[in-house]
Amino acid sequence: MTTAALTAATASLLLSGTGSAGAATASEQGSVKHYVALGDSYAAGTGLPQQTNAECRRSAGSYPSWIAETYKPAVFKDVTCSGATTRALWNKQGSAAPQVDALTKDTDLVTVTLGGNDLGFSDVLTTCVLAGLTTKEGTPCRDRLAAGGKDLDADFAKLSTRIPDMLTDIKRRSPQARVVVVGYPNLFPADGSSCGASVPLAKGDMTWLNQATNRLNLLLETAAYLKQAEFVGTSSVFHGRDMCQPSSGQWINPLLPQTPGSAHPNAIGHLMTAFEVYDRLSK
Repeated sequence: MTTAALTAATASLLLSGTGSAGAATASEQGSVKHYVALGDSYAAGTGLPQQTNAECRRSAGSYPSWIAETYKPAVFKDVTCSGATTRALWNKQGSAAPQVDALTKDTDLVTVTLGGNDLGFSDVLTTCVLAGLTTKEGTPCRDRLAAGGKDLDADFAKLSTRIPDMLTDIKRRSPQARVVVVGYPNLFPADGSSCGASVPLAKGDMTWLNQATNRLNLLLETAAYLKQAEFVGTSSVFHGRDMCQPSSGQWINPLLPQTPGSAHPNAIGHLMTAFEVYDRLSK
């Protein structure tokens, strides 16, 4: 099936509610009237067409936009923004207001994807590309970052308090809302031997980065459980669809050539993420 055909078929399933969950359509459920989308570039749709906010690189093709198209809430506030950290929830990001300002007591659905930028993943990937250009053996990126003082354990320790605080504040501002924390996909295959020039990383660093993503997702899932929120993982549905696959099978854009969407989900990736969220909401 071509990319265009898969997109069309999946969109049809998402909008009709006739996917694997066998759920009723959104209009029959009538369960979402005021939807707020929070998050970073993985929620904003950075790199996708139909950009609706240049500063935040927000797209109408993002997974929150698909969710809104499905449920057709009376109010849809998409405040996702590329580069957002958990601090962007409570502080301005450029000209963008704090994301929590979009929440009200009437909000009945919140989706949020945050945490990656708190760990500095964008800078880490840049370092990994530079390190991978010199050697494909070992973990040159991890070693270079450690030598430069990067302490991922310390970053995770800070994030382990910020994520629960984030969910506590969301619940306080929107006590009636279903809060869905959406995790991050693995960017690389378990075995990096299939990766070409568009993914110039050492195989050991790919494994290390996947481990870091898994660790972040576990943190998000645990916090969601403890704070009575819900978690939607994307690693399983993205399995075999990483950036090292042939272009027809990629749901993640490769690192090179560098574009705004590099190392981010493409249009089908966002569509499938939306389907996973919809599947969860249908239960």
